[in-house]
Amino acid sequence: MTMSTEKKSRAYGKLRDIIERRGGSMVYRRQGYRYGAWEISLDGKRAVVEAMGARTFPAFDRLFVPKVENPKTWDDYSDKFIPDAEQQLLALLV
Repeated sequence: MTMSTEKKSRAYGKLRDIIERRGGSMVYRRQGYRYGAWEISLDGKRAVVEAMGARTFPAFDRLFVPKVENPKTWDDYSDKFIPDAEQQLLALLV
């Protein structure tokens, strides 16, 4: 029997860490959205980032460095942030 030592990561875990570290929440919901959506709450502000139905959340994916020239899905991005990713994430909140 082979055991994987690879740790399972949370979906968009690095973004969730930013929000949670500041006392907010970032929760994925299927109900009420065609393909599901992330609901973010922080300091009385809120954002809803809906899935596009093609394995992509463009508002989130663009915060990561692409692994390929023309990224299409979340698999085409690394786990490394672009330089101002945190500020862009927080700017989604209204």
